[in-house]
Amino acid sequence: MIFFLSNSTYAVEPVPANSASVYIINNGWHTGLVLPAVVLKQFPELKRRFGDVPYLEMGWGDKGFYQERNVTAGIAVRAMLGMSGSIIHLVAVPYDPRQYFKNSQIKEICLSGVQLERLSQNLAKSFDLSSGSVSALGKGLYGDSEFYAALGAYHVFNTCNSWTARQLAQLDLPIWPYFKLTASSVMNAIADIPEQCQ
Repeated sequence: MIFFLSNSTYAVEPVPANSASVYIINNGWHTGLVLPAVVLKQFPELKRRFGDVPYLEMGWGDKGFYQERNVTAGIAVRAMLGMSGSIIHLVAVPYDPRQYFKNSQIKEICLSGVQLERLSQNLAKSFDLSSGSVSALGKGLYGDSEFYAALGAYHVFNTCNSWTARQLAQLDLPIWPYFKLTASSVMNAIADIPEQCQ
């Protein structure tokens, strides 16, 4: 598999040929996807940054709101109006996500090899590659993490949770992606999807 990004060509490792688990994590305000790190290895910069970590948590959100540890009313309003742009948050998950996020709500979903391949391609479209590669913007919120430049307009009707729901819906999973504005709405929508790969 080869990806063409800007004027660069990257040869990448294939995503798992058979089924593999991904996890949806509820971090309170935000939902994120915890996926086999190989799903994002079309980007050698991420391999260099995170090494051989088995999983990465990926979230997308408002650039101002997501990075701010002390959110003010002004920051929240700017986010709702889509005035700050968007950003990606990646976190290294060094072992079983169910243990790493044991204090958070987490849902395991089994994806086929075809779905993992599609997820890999779709997630790549969330990165801003205008510089020719992924662009790190600074240390993330917790653990071994980093923020990256992203594409897409965040606003009150297109939140981090809408993004998560849309990624899942594009895999033909039974989730209606519209109006998934809160973390709980996403988790409720996927509650009945079967878990665990055989």
